[in-house]
Amino acid sequence: MLIDQRSRTRDALIFTVAVLVAVVHALDDAFLHRQAGVDLGQHALAGLIAVLAAAAAIVAFPRLRPGLRATLALTFGVPALVNGAMHVAHIKFDAPAASDLTGVLALVAGVVLIALGATLPWRRRHERSASRGRRWTARGLAVPGAAAVAALVVLPVTLAVFETHKPRERIGAPPTAAYQLVSFPSTDGLRLSGWYRPSRNGATILVVHGGGGDRTGAVAQARLLDRHGYGVLLYDARGRGESEGSPNSYGWDWEKDAAGALAFLHARADVDDTRIGALGLSSGADTAIDVAATRRDVRAVVADGAALRTLEDTTRLEGTNAGTPTAWVMFKAIEAMSGSRPSRPLEALVARITSPLLLISAGTKYEKQANERFAAVATAPVEHWNLPDAPHTGAVRSHRAQYERRVTAFFDRALLTGAGAPSVSAGRGVPR
Repeated sequence: MLIDQRSRTRDALIFTVAVLVAVVHALDDAFLHRQAGVDLGQHALAGLIAVLAAAAAIVAFPRLRPGLRATLALTFGVPALVNGAMHVAHIKFDAPAASDLTGVLALVAGVVLIALGATLPWRRRHERSASRGRRWTARGLAVPGAAAVAALVVLPVTLAVFETHKPRERIGAPPTAAYQLVSFPSTDGLRLSGWYRPSRNGATILVVHGGGGDRTGAVAQARLLDRHGYGVLLYDARGRGESEGSPNSYGWDWEKDAAGALAFLHARADVDDTRIGALGLSSGADTAIDVAATRRDVRAVVADGAALRTLEDTTRLEGTNAGTPTAWVMFKAIEAMSGSRPSRPLEALVARITSPLLLISAGTKYEKQANERFAAVATAPVEHWNLPDAPHTGAVRSHRAQYERRVTAFFDRALLTGAGAPSVSAGRGVPR
């Protein structure tokens, strides 16, 4: 019994130290070495939750049965491992940042906690602190209980960490010498960086990259527009590339970045205010829909890969099902970690757009279904082009010639000739 007690105390000490290391990194990320442009209070809720959860876990750990101690170690270990791995990736992609030191330590803490959680049930299976009946009851509940914790806590929280902590990468040189380095503020004051190519045909396109990337992820689209004489503004959304702010792959608050980009275009003498369009990819497509629904200066929209960005979008598309609790926890965790409120649901926004709209869907079935719903509620001229054999936002490469013809013809009609999209009747058809 004395040996068992010593071992149990040692496990508790290992757990405590590893959890504290992970929490120190969370506080470092939130307060000490936060992203440029992020105020002190933006991540205060995430920091408070981390401290309270860690304190409760450290107090409870020694009092729990081996299976529950293992579950608790894994619950803290997996998110810490993923968070730390992001910082290791950042060191690989770019120069080390101030928070990368504690990030690497969080990675080590995650490995320790996972190892502790994986070995505890086997090393402590002979503990006799409970009656035989209680031990067998605990064993019977262990598997479904662990599965529930994994589905409702570990998985969604880990996904939230991934979606709000993706590392930045070096941007490099612009596509050609014709692109100018520019910067401008978002409507809430963040400094955003990008490239601008002046128009040669009188029209300009605002290009918004996808959630996990930066402006370099939309260079293929910028190049094809440039080849046809369009001006192009592509920039890093908040928390990505060289722009200030915290990252959020679901694009919450990106409409404020797009509004700042449009203000930049309106301030330029070389831009025709009546010939501005938008092309967005994935979360950038969601953003393009958002700004087109709330403004009238975006005269044409190509939304490539729009689908869902909030829990409401998810339940509208899929209904309430077994995955809804996991999705709810994930979105709530994203809200806490990012310090941002969810953006508006897309389906309602599509119905408010008055400019011509080209929806492009590819890859998964849910993306096609989401865009079919968008096309059904649209009141403006709309086209829905589905490419089931293309990857998400990858039609520009897998169907290069078709993509270029379709996108440029759409913008030509909407911005150069003013003809709109005559191939679609009443804004609800899907062209051949």
